[in-house]
Amino acid sequence: MIVFFDKYTESVGKLQETMKALGRKTQIAVLTDDGFLPDGILSPYEFFAYRHGQEKPVKRDLFYNFIELPEFWEVRLMGWMGGIFDMGVEKARIYFREPLENRKVQRVEWHMEDGWTYKIDYYNQYGLKYISEFLDTEGNVESKVFYSDHNQEIIVEQPVNQTVSLLENGAIRKYFTSYVQFIRCYLKEAGLEEECMLFVQEEKTFEILGLASKEQKMWSRLLFADPGLWKQYVDMGGKNGSRFYAVPKIYPKNHAGNEALILTASDRVERLEELIGALPDLTFHIAANTQVSDKLSRLGERDHVKVYPQISAQDLERLWNQCDYYLDINHYREIYDAVLTAHERNLLLMGFENTVHHRECMADACVFAEQEYEKMVFCIKAVEKDAALMRKLLAAQQQKKRIIWEELLK
Repeated sequence: MIVFFDKYTESVGKLQETMKALGRKTQIAVLTDDGFLPDGILSPYEFFAYRHGQEKPVKRDLFYNFIELPEFWEVRLMGWMGGIFDMGVEKARIYFREPLENRKVQRVEWHMEDGWTYKIDYYNQYGLKYISEFLDTEGNVESKVFYSDHNQEIIVEQPVNQTVSLLENGAIRKYFTSYVQFIRCYLKEAGLEEECMLFVQEEKTFEILGLASKEQKMWSRLLFADPGLWKQYVDMGGKNGSRFYAVPKIYPKNHAGNEALILTASDRVERLEELIGALPDLTFHIAANTQVSDKLSRLGERDHVKVYPQISAQDLERLWNQCDYYLDINHYREIYDAVLTAHERNLLLMGFENTVHHRECMADACVFAEQEYEKMVFCIKAVEKDAALMRKLLAAQQQKKRIIWEELLK
């Protein structure tokens, strides 16, 4: 199986880790290639650019004053960037990769005397010009050219009409009227499996890959880390989309302590006061992404309750590492992708039937009827006294995601 990503992000690593945890072999390909993809990540652009070479070029950086230029042109260093000049007239700006002090070329922006940037050249991890973008006067990309290691035009994209041309010796070898046709050609010529999943991370991918048309049938399954994008796909009539459930190869250790986290965007938190009163040994951390009401502020005056209005990223990260339970008991929307994050962090998930946001990821024994909050209290007290019970419930919780993936990969 091969999984395409619209771009390379940290989600690639999460999917790779998930497949390893599930014991499945998966190839990863990306549809946005900046020339700096890690080893083992496939790209149709790199395949066609270097397919005729004996082997890929050696990785190296391009120092700014080694850019190939016409005779008598010069390169000057200008603070944290460079400039290309002809007879004292600036023709282009050179921008460096981090760290800037090393003066390694990332891109060169060519401009007219009136300031219009008409072309941007991007250099890859082999120190070669890899992509040129040709821009109109409004800064929109009219065409995009990929080069081989011999500086020959090999792929030409027209983003406006979404066409792709494969070139050979300056002539068009194949012409595609959609990106999906281009991808199908790549799979065939690269000898890859035709069964593909697509991991969607950007809204523009819907249009680029025709996900509202018959071309979406190319993908056996579409994965979405963003629930908003998933809903959008379902609303378009998509039938083969799923939430992405990351499975870590090794779950972090749960210390079976006595700290619980609740994330909420309102003060409607089911049975909160009753739980606080019945569990004096449990520290409740209640965090919000907004200011909190007087109701929550008053609860924060109790010794074992801490309230965090407009919680910072730093404090939230600390709480993820510190807490042992996540109580999914807030009404309305979920914030910070809380339940799936808690699952990955190996916090024990508990909730009520009328509040849970991801029942499919929770152990059945940890979901309670709202009128039977005493059962949640009893369960927490039992877990506090019995570390083996905590491990048993966590194992059942972890198995939930594996069951989901088994269904997806049938």
